[in-house]
Amino acid sequence: MDPLELLITNDVLRIMDLLGVFVMGVAAGALASRLNFDAVGFGFIGIAAGLGGGIVRDLILDYGTPAAFAGPAYLACALGGAAFSFLISTDGPWWRRLVTVLDIAAMGLWAATGTAKSLGYGLDVLPAVLLGITSAVGGGVIRDVLVGRIPAIFGGGPLYATGALVTAVLTWLVVALGLPSPLVLVAVAVGSLLAGIAAWRRWTLPAHSEWQVTMSAAQLKRLVRRTRKDERVRVALETGTIPVIDASTDDLAEDALADDLDAAGYEERIFHETDPSHLPGTVEHEREGESGSGTDGGEGGGSPR
Repeated sequence: MDPLELLITNDVLRIMDLLGVFVMGVAAGALASRLNFDAVGFGFIGIAAGLGGGIVRDLILDYGTPAAFAGPAYLACALGGAAFSFLISTDGPWWRRLVTVLDIAAMGLWAATGTAKSLGYGLDVLPAVLLGITSAVGGGVIRDVLVGRIPAIFGGGPLYATGALVTAVLTWLVVALGLPSPLVLVAVAVGSLLAGIAAWRRWTLPAHSEWQVTMSAAQLKRLVRRTRKDERVRVALETGTIPVIDASTDDLAEDALADDLDAAGYEERIFHETDPSHLPGTVEHEREGESGSGTDGGEGGGSPR
C-alpha cells in the first residue's frame, strides 16, 4: 500500500487527523478568549488555525478543491474546537498539557500526509518536505499573524517546525526507498516525540544573538595585544630549544665571541703569532720558496773553481 493511501484511508489515522483539527480549534479559541474576540472571531481563527496549513498545501499543489472543503467533517471539527473554547474555559494547566500533546500528535501526522501527498504529485524532495512542514505548522503561523504577533515557530517556542522537518524527511525516505507503508507511522512518532520532549524540557533553537559576534574597539585591541603576547611567548619557547655555542668545547666559540670589525682585524687576531712565510698560500710563503730555490740552484749549479 502506498504511504499516502495509508495516511488518508486508514480510519484510525483519519480520526486522529480530525481530532488534530479540533484541538487546533480549541487552542485558537483559547487565544481568542484571551484577546476577548466575539463569536465570529472565534470561528474565523479556529478555521484558520485548524485548516490553514492544509489549504495552503492543496492550493500550491493545484489539488482542486482543498481537502478541508471536500466535506463537512473538517470544517465542523475546526468550528467545534473554537466553540468549545468559547463556551468552556481551557486555561487550566491540565487543559494546556492535553491540548499540547494532541497538537503535537496532529502536527506529526499532518507533516507526513503533506510530504507524501507532495511526493505523489511529482514534487522534488525539497519542495515536498517544505510543503509537509507547511501542512503541519502553517495553520499556527496564520493564526499568529491574524492576531498580530510573531509566529511561535520563528523563535522561543516549542520545536514544532523541527519535529515536522524530521517527520517529513523520514516520510520521504519511506517513499524513496520503497519501505513498507506502516513505517510512515514511525516517522510520525519520531517527529512527534522530538517535539514533545522539546516542549517538556523547554528546548529552543539558538537565537541570532547567541551566534552573532560583537566586539568593541577596546576589546579588539585587547585581543590583538593578547595574541601578539602569546605569539612572542611561543617564539621564545621554540627558539629557546636551539643549542648555544659552548666556549669550552666548540672550535668556533672564539670566533663567535670575538668582536672583529673587518677582515684585517680577524687576520690580526688569528695570525699575530705566526710568521706569514710559514703559512701556505700567502705571498710571503711563495717568496720564501722562490728565494730558497734560487739559492740552492746557484750553489749547486756553479762550476768548482
